[in-house]
Amino acid sequence: MTSQEIRQQFLDFFKSKGHTFVPSSPVVPLDDPTLLFTNAGMNQFKDVFLEKGTRKYKRAVNSQKCIRVSGKHNDLEEVGHDTYHHTFFEMLGNWSFGDYYKKEAIQWAWELFTEIWKLPKDKLYATVFKTDDEAERLWKEVTNINPKQVLKFDEKDNFWEMGATSGYLPVFLSSFASRARASRWCALISSRLACRSAICSST
Repeated sequence: MTSQEIRQQFLDFFKSKGHTFVPSSPVVPLDDPTLLFTNAGMNQFKDVFLEKGTRKYKRAVNSQKCIRVSGKHNDLEEVGHDTYHHTFFEMLGNWSFGDYYKKEAIQWAWELFTEIWKLPKDKLYATVFKTDDEAERLWKEVTNINPKQVLKFDEKDNFWEMGATSGYLPVFLSSFASRARASRWCALISSRLACRSAICSST
């Protein structure tokens, strides 16, 4: 399967779930002086998260081009050491602004992985933040993942933050175990206004 096919299937899947497609914003932000480069799929929705703006839609899906070569999220030193760090990559995300939350995000992530992409269920692992009992319970209740493959991790592996004092969120991840390599499939959940799941892949 090509990256183009993965991108289109992801977008089509979430459009079928009532999401509005939002095109990628520029990699050099036009109206955000806090960023040198767009480094995450959520950047163009920051005003919504900060309750300074709104959108006409409650659900969104996007394919955002990102650059991570400076600041807190600098992946330059990580490139080549694993299979999922890149300086220029594309982040696919599905977003909810005050609509659905963890349950639907987990259900749809599982449906996408196992029914659309046909990933073998016995090789899928979900990790949740160490205190997120709700996400752990939902993975076991609304999917048929092996309960032993739902694992808890701490701030190092299951917590995302931008800068020292800005936005942060507990994270749940879905990982695909392979003897040849480990491909990381990300599904992230915010704690407040929106939820998103994302797939990080190079373009």
